Amino acid sequence: MRHQNLNRRMVYALFCLFVTALNFTSCKKSDPELSDLTLKNSKSQMAVGPNALLLDVNANADAAFDAYNTSFLVTSGNTQYYKEALNVSSKDYFWRQALDIQMVEDVYLRTKSAAHKTLITNLLNTFLQQNQGSGSLYDWDWNDYNDDLQWAGIAFARGYQITGNTTFLNQAKYAFNRSYDRGWTTELDGGLWWDVSHQDKSGLSNNPEMILGCYIYEATKDITYLNKSIAIYNWVKSKLYNASTGAVYENILPNGTVSSSANVYNIGAFVGAANHLHRLTGNSLYYDDAKRSVDYVRNNKTVNGILTNGTRQGTWQSEFVRALGEFVRDNNLWSTYYTWMKQNADAAWSVRRTDKNLIWNTWTANTPSDNITTALECVGGVIMQQVTPITQPAGIVNNSIYRLSPKINANSALDILGTPIGSLAEIWQWNAGPNQKFKLISADYGYYRLVPQHNTNASLDVTGANPANDTPIEIYTTQNNNSAQLFKLVYDYDGYYKLKPKCAPSSCLNVKANNPADGAKIVLWQEANGDNERFSLSMQ
Repeated sequence: MRHQNLNRRMVYALFCLFVTALNFTSCKKSDPELSDLTLKNSKSQMAVGPNALLLDVNANADAAFDAYNTSFLVTSGNTQYYKEALNVSSKDYFWRQALDIQMVEDVYLRTKSAAHKTLITNLLNTFLQQNQGSGSLYDWDWNDYNDDLQWAGIAFARGYQITGNTTFLNQAKYAFNRSYDRGWTTELDGGLWWDVSHQDKSGLSNNPEMILGCYIYEATKDITYLNKSIAIYNWVKSKLYNASTGAVYENILPNGTVSSSANVYNIGAFVGAANHLHRLTGNSLYYDDAKRSVDYVRNNKTVNGILTNGTRQGTWQSEFVRALGEFVRDNNLWSTYYTWMKQNADAAWSVRRTDKNLIWNTWTANTPSDNITTALECVGGVIMQQVTPITQPAGIVNNSIYRLSPKINANSALDILGTPIGSLAEIWQWNAGPNQKFKLISADYGYYRLVPQHNTNASLDVTGANPANDTPIEIYTTQNNNSAQLFKLVYDYDGYYKLKPKCAPSSCLNVKANNPADGAKIVLWQEANGDNERFSLSMQ
């Protein structure tokens, strides 16, 4: 089979060479398209290459996390947790500890470090041990606040995505189901109460529940969680969301009075939920709502562009900057928001306490050199460094032609074996053939079609729009609204991207079996944070 495959390749390569030569000789020297393309290729070969831009090592992100651990992480064997403050050795409280752990999960998504994965495992196992109720190790019913359960549930759901530990997934489902069952009522037309005493229905008790439901749906494909998340979203929009400005209000009281407060913490959780729902459903309504809220914060909740807060011992920016990073990465919005993100990352770093490298949540004043600084008030500064690359990612230039090289073999490229419809995608040593070049065409809202340059009537396609693992990737006749041909190219740090199809948003294009050899097939696979699902892009 390999000899036959090689023979087919040789014939095909000669054909491509002939076509290229024919096209070249038919162009006039003054042809502006030829001149521009030649210049573009010249620049690409000299400056871009498959690995030339993969230098996104963020020293500040590493230093901020290391400093945080030095000051707050308590370790005794596999028992690991974050203490409450510099001068308080006891564990950070339930929901606060959950937010601390989510910060570590943000770090892992940037680094993919085995050590960070182990830390997450230890933190979550310790959390279970330290917070068990009278019922069992997994009983959190003693905690009356639904948002507390939700923040912890998100930490466990993300922990499952990172580690594959089903105990973490089960605990995430417990948190969602328990808070939903005791929180959702028909009073005020739906929505979840903040606590068991029914003080109010708030953004705090609804926005995180949506995020948690989305994570569980991604992991289980149980549509119940997605449907409940959508129902909660619709309630929040009808009661707490200002569709004109993007503000998200604090709460609604039992008598129907709505608070006019719109804090960044709540808005951040809403943006995270809206972006996650857009990722899973492709519904542009969620994208538009998320962007409106991001812009509301940018224009109304900053001091000269800086996200800053004067309250000690609490978080403020953390949920927003995480959601901002996700929204920008998912939708290739670097040209819109990177300068603002970098402004805030640099501002936060500039006010750090230099003897400890700790960053509090007031990014317009120096971090105090005292001993009462809490772990929670330093979370946002660490996250801001994680989600902001050290240099602006090049992003994707619409209607430009790219080579896509898998991280596991930078000398190869995404490659189509053959011209006919149904020809399969694989990797092959880079030879600059048109079957290794793809025009990326924007389909709006962060989606792109990938058109192979040896058959421009076709697009890269998930065979049969089948979301199952191991589904082959092929080329198929272009159909503009076909979800199997629409991909999000999600920036995954260090210059790499993941290709996530609209028809299977929890999955990625994957070099099968992590095989770097010529002819290794490209298939669909559930996202697993492996190098075989990471591709560099270089413009041709």
